[in-house]
Amino acid sequence: MSQDHGPRVAIIGAGFSGLLTAIQLLRRSPIVRVTLIERRDAFGPGVAYDTGNPGHLLNVRLDNMSAFPDRPDHLANWLAEQPSWRAQDGFITRGVYGDYLRHLLAETLEGNADEAGRMTLVQGEAQAIDRHEGGWRIMVGAEVIAADAVILALGNLEPASPPGIDAAVRASAAYVENPWRIDTAAVGAARNILLIGTGLTMVDAVLTLRRPGRRFTALSRHGLLPRGHATVPPAPFDGVFSGGPSEVLSQVRRAVLTHDWRAVFDRLRHGARDLWRAWTPQQKRRFLRHLRPLWDVHRHRTAPGVTREIAAMLAAGDLTVLAGKLTGVVLDDGSVEAAWRPRHRRRPIRDRFDLVINCTGPLGVIQHSAEPVIRNLLAQGYGRPDPIGLGLEVDQGGQLIGGEGAPTPDLYAIGPLTRGAFWEMTAVPDLRGQARDLAAVVADRLTNADGSVRSAWP
Repeated sequence: MSQDHGPRVAIIGAGFSGLLTAIQLLRRSPIVRVTLIERRDAFGPGVAYDTGNPGHLLNVRLDNMSAFPDRPDHLANWLAEQPSWRAQDGFITRGVYGDYLRHLLAETLEGNADEAGRMTLVQGEAQAIDRHEGGWRIMVGAEVIAADAVILALGNLEPASPPGIDAAVRASAAYVENPWRIDTAAVGAARNILLIGTGLTMVDAVLTLRRPGRRFTALSRHGLLPRGHATVPPAPFDGVFSGGPSEVLSQVRRAVLTHDWRAVFDRLRHGARDLWRAWTPQQKRRFLRHLRPLWDVHRHRTAPGVTREIAAMLAAGDLTVLAGKLTGVVLDDGSVEAAWRPRHRRRPIRDRFDLVINCTGPLGVIQHSAEPVIRNLLAQGYGRPDPIGLGLEVDQGGQLIGGEGAPTPDLYAIGPLTRGAFWEMTAVPDLRGQARDLAAVVADRLTNADGSVRSAWP
């Protein structure tokens, strides 16, 4: 069969997950055609790597950031051909990594003859999807895109405002709901800034907005900051973890008595998917309620250089980190008054700020998503929330489970949307393997038992 009549796969989202799934599909099948749909005007880097700030470093060393699981030197070889790039302690900037992904896209569009011409880019927001004659139709503005299979690669869902923030504050210029869309010029002369959240998003915001005379206050329930990577990678830990959350916690505590905690956590991360799959919904909820803050700060680390910069800001008083529960944020006489109740105290503390930035991270409850395509597929029963509400329910192959409990044919998800099934799917080392495996599943299911290709479209 000519590649002009091969099966069509539409991928909604063209960040790392979407791009790598597309590339893997084209390599897996000589005739599949891929349409990448992206609402932003940048294909490839996604939000995470579309930054020119030299202070934004990767949170994983470059030797583990190749886009391909079977080619660990691919990124290093590409860097060797570049005229200049910046790294600190083995961590390159996220902007450089974004350039790497743009290179992969260009190479796929223009390079290999077997792949060139089989990828189409569509800029616009997918509003809805609909089943049609054994295939799918995706509505992107006024355009309708036909596909035999659809893959949702939306990345992290946009954040939602935490409770307690008054509607007038949310509507004002003194509040930023999505820090990844912040207009640094609009921050203007703000000198006293409240950051709600103390994780990696907060760190990025601080590094982006810091300037002489500006002070930051970061608030979260536990007041925990991300831990830092070691300057030199520690010796590996080869222990085994098993059992429920409490048992695993005890095993981690014993292991760190004799080994570097980073090596212990790296080992735990590699087995986390199997542990998560074996836990009951009750055990998963208990982990999320009691242990997730500890997991987040040890798992999602900062590069050594970033760790040093944050420590310097803390020592200088430019950054203050507090533990407490936000109880209210209101406008008052041209500024913002925020109130929070410190841990183990009943009476709230109040203070005034020029600007409040929501750094709580991606939306954690899929039912609250404002994404048009998510709301649409949930309303139509093509998908449903996973049992604990982290994302969409999928089977082990990444296929969505519909409202009646059966798999929805040829509708898949990758990345953070699949956290309910696989736990963490956010970092490149995890996503690249998932992209490869999903591409194999989709390509194989679009091929009939006799080797012919299944397609609903001419």
